[in-house]
Amino acid sequence: MSNLIYKFARAVFAAFFKVFYSLEVKGKENIPLEGRLVVTANHITYYDPPLVGCVLNRKVHFMAKEELFKIPVLGYLLRLIGQFPVKRGKPDRTALKESFKILEEEKVLGIFPEGTTRGKGESLRKAKSGAILIPIKSRSPILPVGIKIKNRKIKISIGKIFTLEEYYEHKLDKEERSAAGEIIMSKIAEEIDKL
Repeated sequence: MSNLIYKFARAVFAAFFKVFYSLEVKGKENIPLEGRLVVTANHITYYDPPLVGCVLNRKVHFMAKEELFKIPVLGYLLRLIGQFPVKRGKPDRTALKESFKILEEEKVLGIFPEGTTRGKGESLRKAKSGAILIPIKSRSPILPVGIKIKNRKIKISIGKIFTLEEYYEHKLDKEERSAAGEIIMSKIAEEIDKL
């Protein structure tokens, strides 16, 4: 049932973007067709989650800010299509557990490493701790996505998957977390630069 509703929602958003925007997507051939995957993208508008969901040919489970789930109908629909809440500003163990569960089931997890607050400018912010730890602790490949929206023109670039394998056996001190986060954000930046 939830998969059917997800496909319906995806089709509705795809039609919306087709009618109201000019959409250009590069790198669709880089999307793995199966297996666990962490999709990471920059976050600039409310449209980013459905945009990523539309261009990927797999169901994406996104973390979304907790406040959205308190809106009666919206919260119900978000859960129905496989999205889940995350508390902002502090570690959220429940959201982390849900993330690991999704990846253990060989599904796709969508994360905006900068957090659930949208960026205001062109420059990327630092990756949050959870966005760094999840792909490392779950040993999951990462798919970097760059998004640019200007004057009703949407451009998306999907990069090649990469891993943070060099950190898998580490306890991850502050310095290593920061270095791993920089790798994630640099890969997203590379995709934005292609647009």
